[in-house]
Amino acid sequence: MRTCTLSALARASGFGISTVSYALRDNPKIPPATRASIKALAKNMGYRPHPAVAALMSQVKAGRQLKTQAKIAFIWIEPAAGGRQTPFHRQSVAGARRRAQERGYLLEEFSLFEPGMTSLRLSAILRARGITGIVFSGCEHNTSFHLEMNWEWHCAAIIGNARCSPELHRAGHYHFMGMRRIMTELHARGYRRPVAILESMVNERASRSLEAAFLAFHPAPSRARATLVKLPSGNPSGLGGWLQRQRPDAIIVTKDHMIASIRKLLGPAHADIGFAVISIEESAGGVSGIDPGHESVAANAVDLVIDLMVQNETGLPANPKELLFDGHWIDGGSLHPLVRTRARRN
Repeated sequence: MRTCTLSALARASGFGISTVSYALRDNPKIPPATRASIKALAKNMGYRPHPAVAALMSQVKAGRQLKTQAKIAFIWIEPAAGGRQTPFHRQSVAGARRRAQERGYLLEEFSLFEPGMTSLRLSAILRARGITGIVFSGCEHNTSFHLEMNWEWHCAAIIGNARCSPELHRAGHYHFMGMRRIMTELHARGYRRPVAILESMVNERASRSLEAAFLAFHPAPSRARATLVKLPSGNPSGLGGWLQRQRPDAIIVTKDHMIASIRKLLGPAHADIGFAVISIEESAGGVSGIDPGHESVAANAVDLVIDLMVQNETGLPANPKELLFDGHWIDGGSLHPLVRTRARRN
């Protein structure tokens, strides 16, 4: 059941949100008749002020120092083993915490993988503690997940591109535009025989948009499909013969850790091959590619949740929002300079 929101009440009454808010708080700026009609409409529509916001406003109005601070739950949706210390996870939780603090909230971490924990039990725990807003961590080992929670108690958003059932608001990296930027940069530097070695999990989690952009912007469309390989893991050890046949002048990889293995596979004779990384990790040095901006993505997921909390919009969204961010290009030196500064390659 969807909760009546302040914005819905404003639309139904024909007044602005500020007018409705003042009327519900008996502000003398609003004529008595208007206050009465808005209150009657609010009662008829089942409007209830958000309890945390109401408590906060009452303290502010009374001029008292705030004793409590509203909280947002950051819920880990993958087991801790293997990595909440990866750059993706560390940057995500750091970005979420920073944005929550900037907007006056505390971020508290929870996990779905504590002993005896289920999503329904965690939902009840959050409700008992008065925590309405939830930010779900991103996935590194799955392409989708399912959550059973008492959604009428919560408003939520997801970090990253893994698909959630049921659908929720999300903020993620725009992988299609990231790959497009890589292909544009390669072309500007004179590369004409690029190949892509993609981790299947990453490509699937991005709804195959990495694959789609590579094929769409390849300089030789007729042979583009043959220059793309998808690996179940990030291990390229069996690709020696394929690389020799392709004779690439540039290699696009999912993560920077793949570069050393490929260089070892090719040997010193191919030292001039360029490399571009789809998602540069913070530890990477001297590589060119896309920094997906995990902290910024997570911060925007927090913004989605806080906006829902302020509007008292709990429950599953009728039209889930999906905010996608391009990231930014890093010119780390694993590609040749722009073509205008060097002889054109054949």
